[in-house]
Amino acid sequence: MMNKQFNFFLKNFRLFYDIDDVEIEYGKSEGKPVSISRKCEDSFWLESNDINRDDVVWKEWAGVKIPFLFEKENGAEIITFTDDKAVINYDIVASAFYFLSGWNEYVSSSRDQSGRVTYRGSIINELNIPEIPVVNYYFNILEVAVSHVYKRNIKRSLWGANNLAVCLTHDIDTCRSCWLEGSFSELKKRRFLSIPKLIFKRILTKDDWFNFKEIVEIEEEFNATSSFYFLPRKGKSGMGKNADYNIRSKSIQNVISFLKEQKKEVGVHGSFGSHTDEKILQNDIRRINSQSIIGNRFHFLMFDPGKTVDVLEKCDLKYDTSLSFAEHIGFRRGSCYPFYLYNFEKDDISSVVEIPLIVMDTSLSSGKYMGLDREEALQKVCELMDETEKFNGVFTLLWHNTSFSDYKYTGWRKVYIDILAYGRKKNGLLTNGKDIYERITGKEA
Repeated sequence: MMNKQFNFFLKNFRLFYDIDDVEIEYGKSEGKPVSISRKCEDSFWLESNDINRDDVVWKEWAGVKIPFLFEKENGAEIITFTDDKAVINYDIVASAFYFLSGWNEYVSSSRDQSGRVTYRGSIINELNIPEIPVVNYYFNILEVAVSHVYKRNIKRSLWGANNLAVCLTHDIDTCRSCWLEGSFSELKKRRFLSIPKLIFKRILTKDDWFNFKEIVEIEEEFNATSSFYFLPRKGKSGMGKNADYNIRSKSIQNVISFLKEQKKEVGVHGSFGSHTDEKILQNDIRRINSQSIIGNRFHFLMFDPGKTVDVLEKCDLKYDTSLSFAEHIGFRRGSCYPFYLYNFEKDDISSVVEIPLIVMDTSLSSGKYMGLDREEALQKVCELMDETEKFNGVFTLLWHNTSFSDYKYTGWRKVYIDILAYGRKKNGLLTNGKDIYERITGKEA
């Protein structure tokens, strides 16, 4: 009988590969065409232990050194080929499960003051692989083995004629505070003449961060669509600030209607506390006053590895896109493919798909995090998009509405435009979370 780790591996592999008639065995080699001969002990998953770092073996695949987590070096090639069979000599199943499920995060005690798993304390940082989607390399190993035996391409065509998908998203935390925060920023820069302009703009027309039409117009130039995640609670909470706007106000409800008319996706930006409490998240969803909410990203990228998946399921959300480290861009769960989450409370595969977040604007720009200038940031983004293209994956980008302003975040609108231009140059499908979910699952949401 296949174990849960193997079921989880195959279910996520099938999102991007067609293997309905393929025979694969795990943990043995008894004559099936494709076998993964090595298998970690089942007892490992019964205890809240992490991997032994001394058992990590590094091997080169497709020109990149990648880790295999449950091995002792055995001197074997990654795959042994014969005319009609292929044997994979390292346990790609357990390694993929470890990363995709977030096992390291589940057993780790490394948390910041907000309770978030830290990049510094993560296995991704420890192995120095934030920019390597290691699970995609494991999947590629199986793809090569199966293609060799069955003499065909098994990759599913999900993006039509495009080489990758670029999932464009915007978290709406604040849209009424530029007159205050922008003025303070201008004051520090000794640009005093801008301050009355900002204040009068707020009084006479709208705040400079109330810029939804501008974002839509920029994306229309690239034939792009995107997702907007609205924060349904206003003011301070015990953990920090929620929104500076009232989700039920006429102006915000008009914006939501406008975005839907423009074929944008509207999702929920789960407020503080909602990542561990389904009642709060359910209430957040109701506050948006929309019947078509299928996607979520938690405020501050909050995510509890042991509790959050169950919360998402109970709220009947179809996908989440919270999984990224605030401090560092890259592949937090080692994947540029969306994948079904693992529910540790139920010890089973979840019905919720994760569309992993790869780049957040503030991770790049904030002095608390990477602190890159705009040129350095664009270079890093392009490199990660190149890596995603190797696997026809999904490059998910978060660009806050505040980063389109000339105040406080001056110049970052141009970086976003340059990223869209690069995505178009790479023949990327510039789309939103809902479209990604429907394409990979074949389900209309």
